[in-house]
Amino acid sequence: MKKTFLLAALLLAAASAYPQSKPPTQYVDKGACPFECCTYRRWKTERTTIAYASADKRSKPIGKFKAGINVVAITGEVRTVPGKFVISKNYKKYKPGDVLWIYTPIGEGFYKVWFNGKMYEEELDFMSGPFEQSFPGCEATPECWGKLEREMRVEWWVKIKGRGGLVGLADQADNFGNKDSCG
Repeated sequence: MKKTFLLAALLLAAASAYPQSKPPTQYVDKGACPFECCTYRRWKTERTTIAYASADKRSKPIGKFKAGINVVAITGEVRTVPGKFVISKNYKKYKPGDVLWIYTPIGEGFYKVWFNGKMYEEELDFMSGPFEQSFPGCEATPECWGKLEREMRVEWWVKIKGRGGLVGLADQADNFGNKDSCG
């Protein structure tokens, strides 16, 4: 029994030491706040919002955060099905035909991307994302070095504490104000 456990632990450690060969089909970025100056703190509910037991709309609704009240945004997570960005001309370490898989928006044109088995941050300031729009678009700029062939799908779930101790998760962050510490 001890040998089996030890072997399993060694195999798991070895597997995590090497880059992944395929990009994740969905990436859950715990603690992420997906735009420049995004911050978890006291927010104000602008529209009544359903609170769920877990970060899944199929989970049990456990209450509502009523419009017009102050709540505390404790943390959040960004769940992404990646976008596909294909490189069209040499740029930095990329060559034509390379593919960047685009995940968490970070803000100001930066995203978490997956390339060659690794996740890291990359500037794609000409690409419009779910929380910011770029103009002109990539195709209209000579600096563009790739093409977005498939847009990412993003869900942002926020853990909120409301009046009376209600703590739940909401996927409608647009229903809250005071998220941006820059403005």
